[in-house]
Formats: sequence, structure tokens, C-alpha cells
Amino acid sequence: MKKISLIPFLVFITFISTAQENIDYEDDTIVPIESQRNYFGTNISPLMTGIISERNNYDIKVNVLYKRNYGEKNLRFSLNHLTEGNDLQYDYYQPTSSNDTSITRRYFNSSYYHYDLRFGFEELRGFSGSRVHVGLDGIIGFGSQHLGYFNKLFVLDSIGNYMPTDLNLNNEGERISNYLITGLDVSFGIDWVLNEAFIFTMQITPQFNYYIFRNNESLIDPANEYAEPINYADFKLGYFDVNLIYRF
Repeated sequence: MKKISLIPFLVFITFISTAQENIDYEDDTIVPIESQRNYFGTNISPLMTGIISERNNYDIKVNVLYKRNYGEKNLRFSLNHLTEGNDLQYDYYQPTSSNDTSITRRYFNSSYYHYDLRFGFEELRGFSGSRVHVGLDGIIGFGSQHLGYFNKLFVLDSIGNYMPTDLNLNNEGERISNYLITGLDVSFGIDWVLNEAFIFTMQITPQFNYYIFRNNESLIDPANEYAEPINYADFKLGYFDVNLIYRF
């Protein structure tokens, strides 16, 4: 699994702490039924990441969401597209053979994407300007995992350095596997009410998924690197969503 940055989490906690310090505890209820009960929004964190970061961002969660307010609860529904990958050509490599004048390295890469449908609810605790929520969703979807490898030959030069060559070693592999995806997510967030029409939401969304193998769309494995695909579970902590929501 990729290492998870703690920076969004720390910013999120600081934001919540600041908001809580500014709350008027004499008014500790939200409006029983809001006048604008329908929410429609999208996750704008990929856009913000692209503006802030100079690197290409391949770990993206794009969605559209709808919520229906029932006083202190929102029912919610979302369609999501998630990708995970690397802007480098490979994730890691390992030597496969060597002699006095050359080394052969095998480079491995991986990426995945999936689409899912989520339906759940969130409990609200808030005030006029800001409020917090805790939510839960069920997840159902489908996805594809892409794995690949290739070999590269390095030859010792006259000053003792191993330099890459353009020699085609004809030993490239690829596997594309399709999965049915089930799971749950939990969200911990804060809503900042901009005005009567718009809400700005920041939330951490850990999710647990169980991947059920369906079939191989492609399998090329001359080096016998890949074992038979199996069902597997996966837990991701690092999704930090920034949603812009319109109320009507």
C-alpha cells in the first residue's frame, strides 16, 4: 500500500478544533427541517490538488453526490470514480541476473481504477455557521487492476558505472484483472455554511473494501511472476474529500 500523508489529516483536525472553539454552546441544535432540503455537490479535491501540486496526481476520487435533509440527519447517495497509480514508469525493481559486465533488472508497475455506488446517511451536530457530521455508506461497484513488468539491461562502462541499454529483452508482462467490489465507508467531517445556497464540506473518509475476482481481461506472463488472482480485502485511510454542495 502507498504511504498516507498526514498533512490533510492534521489540517482537518486543526480546522475542527478551531471551529469548535467558536461555537455558541447556548444554541446547540440545528433547524429541525431545513428550508433547502436537497443537496447536490461534487468532490473538488482533485482540482485543488492539481493547482497546488506540480506533480501529476494519479490518486483521484471524483464523484457526484445527492443528499436529502431530515433535520439532524441526511440521507446520501453518490457515484464515485477512483484511480490509484504512479506518475513514474515503475513502482519498484529487482535484479534478475548479473555477471562481471552487466546487470538485468525487472521493473514492476501497478495501477487500478473502480466505479462504485454508495448509499447511506450522516448524523449532523451543528450551528448557524458550521457543523460536524459522522456518516456511514454501503459500497457496491466494479473495478480493474493493472499490473505490468519489463526488463532492462545495464552494461558496465569504462569508468565503472552501469548504464542502461536500448536492447529489447522480449520479456514484458501484463495482467488486467476485473473485480466486483463491496464495502463500507465512514466519514468524519465538518460543514462550513457559506450562505443559504452553498456549503463547503471537508471530511476524512476511511473505507473498507472486499474485492471479488471475476476474470482476467488480459494475461501475458513469460517470466511467471503472477500467482492466480484471489479475492482480497483492502482498507484505505487516506481519502480526504473536499465537497462543494449546492442546496435547493
